[in-house]
Amino acid sequence: MSRSTALLALTLLGLAACLGAALASQPRGGGGGGAGGGAAQLPTPQGREIDKGAVEKLAVVRAPADLGDKAFAHAATLVGFGQRHPGTPGWSRQLDHIETTLQGLGLTVRRDTWTDRKERITFTNLAATIPGKRPERIVLACHHDTKCMQGHPDPAHNFHFVGANDGASGVALLLALAPVLQATPREASIELVFFDGEESLDWAWNDAARALFGSKRFVQKHRDALLLGQEPRIQAMLLVDMVGRADLHIQDELYSTRDLRQLMWSAAVACGHQESFCRRAEAAADDHKPFLDVGIPALDLIDLNGNPHWHKPTDTIENMAPRSLQIVADVVLTMLPAVERRHVLRGE
Repeated sequence: MSRSTALLALTLLGLAACLGAALASQPRGGGGGGAGGGAAQLPTPQGREIDKGAVEKLAVVRAPADLGDKAFAHAATLVGFGQRHPGTPGWSRQLDHIETTLQGLGLTVRRDTWTDRKERITFTNLAATIPGKRPERIVLACHHDTKCMQGHPDPAHNFHFVGANDGASGVALLLALAPVLQATPREASIELVFFDGEESLDWAWNDAARALFGSKRFVQKHRDALLLGQEPRIQAMLLVDMVGRADLHIQDELYSTRDLRQLMWSAAVACGHQESFCRRAEAAADDHKPFLDVGIPALDLIDLNGNPHWHKPTDTIENMAPRSLQIVADVVLTMLPAVERRHVLRGE
């Protein structure tokens, strides 16, 4: 929060209280608490899997037949840039690729660049909005940074890492989905967001202080803007992370909002892709968590549990497959109308 915003916020305590109450009324992710105040609690895993017998009948929305191939081509381009953690040449080239691709579709791309004072690292989030009939937004997000595999105390943790699945796959899928989303009129606006700084700077995961930089900043800026009436509310968030592995398995991620997990499973069943979903259940802290922390329903579509290539030199394009990207695209597109009905239209 900027100094001027903070000062103004202090004079608007009544509005802040209203905001907290409004956020608290939203559906909660992972069974956790809501926004702001000393009583707030971080989301915790629900500790139980979804009910696979409770399948909502959804109309199947198939991605174009070549979408997986197009996403795979984007991933190959990104991997060709090499390591893409903040400050590297590949990171800069990737930002330009994302921006140029979206601008080529006629979308306005917003760059948010800042330097973390403690870490002294410069990060950049990118975002573009596909307008709907309403200003309320559904965020469809990924992270674009790769984990830095340099300077760790253990020599085994220092190697050349291109992050084909862990980084490039999510970016590639959103870039391939963008024109498809543009072609379908919707009530809700769709905001495509590419977070920076998702990866933990420590080798071991440390989301308390040294990870999720981009999503934490995005959510804080959103809360400030809501307080000042400067932007519409985010009604739901879908995150894609590690979605291109050849042997795809999107886990039942236990932090995620339960009804969105059920919708994901229902969409997978409708599309005939259930073999790639919810065989295992486990919580995974990720860029959806800051949204959950303030009461915004969120879902993480992630292939982490049992993934043999996670943070390994083998996370290369050779271990990805266009079919996996196609499968996730089908499920996301089939889910979206139901997410819109449930979290934007709310029974209208």
